[in-house]
Amino acid sequence: MQHNYAKPAWMKNVKREVRCAGFELEFAGLDLQSAAAAVAKALQGEVIRDTQAECKVKHPEFGHFKIELDWSFAKNMARKRLEEQGANEDAVLALMTDLARQIVPLEVVCPPIPVNRLSVLNDMVTKLREAGALGTSDSLIYAFGVHINAELPDLNSQTIVPYLQAYCVSQHWLMKAHRIDTLRRLTPYIDMYPKRYVELVMAYTADTPLSQIIDDYLEFNPTRNRGMDLLPLFKQIDEARVLAVVSDERVNARPTFHYRLPNCEIEKPGWTLTDSWNIWCVVEHLAADPVTLRSMCEQWIEYNQNLINLKEEPWHQELAHIHENLLSV
Repeated sequence: MQHNYAKPAWMKNVKREVRCAGFELEFAGLDLQSAAAAVAKALQGEVIRDTQAECKVKHPEFGHFKIELDWSFAKNMARKRLEEQGANEDAVLALMTDLARQIVPLEVVCPPIPVNRLSVLNDMVTKLREAGALGTSDSLIYAFGVHINAELPDLNSQTIVPYLQAYCVSQHWLMKAHRIDTLRRLTPYIDMYPKRYVELVMAYTADTPLSQIIDDYLEFNPTRNRGMDLLPLFKQIDEARVLAVVSDERVNARPTFHYRLPNCEIEKPGWTLTDSWNIWCVVEHLAADPVTLRSMCEQWIEYNQNLINLKEEPWHQELAHIHENLLSV
């Protein structure tokens, strides 16, 4: 299994520092203390207990790794599963009680780490698995994911537009490349951008004002539930504009994409975060290749003018080739 982290085409941010990325892992099978102990052991960090539902592991170089219980996740998943079966409130409560007897899902939120140092996370994943962490595949009720918070090279239109176009033209391929779990596909958490919105994005240029880019996004995506959630980024750029439409307090401003597609398969021997990161890097490299990006956007426009498309999008093979090249370096 691939354990090398691909390098993005743009390694530096606007300050000429190596870009950073943060990861969030959702899993079950452990209690808070066991998970924190596994993270601390892997990173030679210090466990700092905060509350019954949250603690931190202090790393001497990178800062705090946060480990927290996710009661809301368990509650929402129980309700979702039972609503599909026409169950009533009592049944939801019964399943919640059963879930409470199991270990409530956990999330490890990693601090920003330079993209040329991401391999430090491999031992953390290994120690969590050895301690008993369970991911997406272990149960029908689990729909756990890996979230990647990749810092942008810059926060201007010239940078954001090619990234946005690269993601839009790739989003169906990304779903396949990540082999998104069936249950996760049924949940609204990783919905794709609507076609009408993608049509707008395809018409963007480097001169498209940030105000228009943000307004268009908020009109079609006023929710965190997208495969690539841009609310944190746009809140960083123009907080007032975002808050006028979305008041969700869970949206934290930061100069990153919030990429939510990958499954968390931590229970599988040999699984690391490299698979998730390396697939994301296809978007990174496509955004940095204006000729290939323009060609794919033109193919997307032509393909989507048809009322019925029976064949796979023709540019998907090229995306797969980019991915193969990243793995061969």
